[in-house]
Amino acid sequence: MYPIVLSTDASSYFAKLIATRLPRLKIFPMTRKNFGDGERYLKIDITDRMELVGRDIVIVGSTATDSDFTEICRIGTAVAKYGARKIIFVIPFFGYSTMERAVKPGEIVTAKINARQLSELPHGDVRNCFLMLDLHTAGLVHYFEGECLRFELYAEPVLTGAIRDLGLTDFMFASADLGRPLWVQTFAKKFETSIAFIQKSRDFEETKVDAVIGDVRGKNVVIYDDMIRSGTTLVHAADAYLENGASAVYAVASHLSFNNEAAIDLLEASAIKKIIGTNSHPMSQHPKVAGSSKFVVEDVSNLFANLIYRLTGE
Repeated sequence: MYPIVLSTDASSYFAKLIATRLPRLKIFPMTRKNFGDGERYLKIDITDRMELVGRDIVIVGSTATDSDFTEICRIGTAVAKYGARKIIFVIPFFGYSTMERAVKPGEIVTAKINARQLSELPHGDVRNCFLMLDLHTAGLVHYFEGECLRFELYAEPVLTGAIRDLGLTDFMFASADLGRPLWVQTFAKKFETSIAFIQKSRDFEETKVDAVIGDVRGKNVVIYDDMIRSGTTLVHAADAYLENGASAVYAVASHLSFNNEAAIDLLEASAIKKIIGTNSHPMSQHPKVAGSSKFVVEDVSNLFANLIYRLTGE
């Protein structure tokens, strides 16, 4: 029997891309309504309760919001109860990943709690499987507990191709701060370039650049970060590299997880020449991104489709 694809409303675009790559998969629509008191109504649009029995179900959804996370949990629980054989959760963007540890007393480690909640969802005849992309911290994949399968996929091959397409010469890789040194080193090693970093400090809500570590004079600087949210850190870093003699600045991110339109506007008005990212987050599909020549959005659905094929044989 062909596998069925379900998705959150926000990630329906990604589900369609996966289904296009795996024609044997069939997307089932869903009905969503809000009751007057705020309760959410969900229905998988089937006419026969036996339609899901014994099937592999692929649930696609980035946990970009609490609403998305809740919907994924509800869909997963429902299809298990309706007799699914195997449930594969495709989570291109794992939200709350920056809350992977507690620094201040009383802080709630939401990333671990969410991973545990997903781990405890009921399963079909075989254990559940979770597929994620470029997690903020490598250890996050181990927050999933029990017998479920969990895999972290990597956007690096896709991003590498996009960087090559820029056709840059005399360039180097850099970070927006000191938080992603290993990934910066990975790209630098692949392209055999030097590296640079930003040293910054924070005073309450104010962040300032203290120093640029590395010689960027006359270089095209390519900043890598795993996610772009407000865009402020990235823009400040770009300005600092330019002030220290860089010829131009480009940016590469695994997740274009913009907080809002203001972040897109800030980046559009910045001195950054090009911003490359993946389509893992729903904000990557925002009309302002699609209509801008500054943003380059790379499709990573093939990474998930390839593994889904291996897991389902379809």
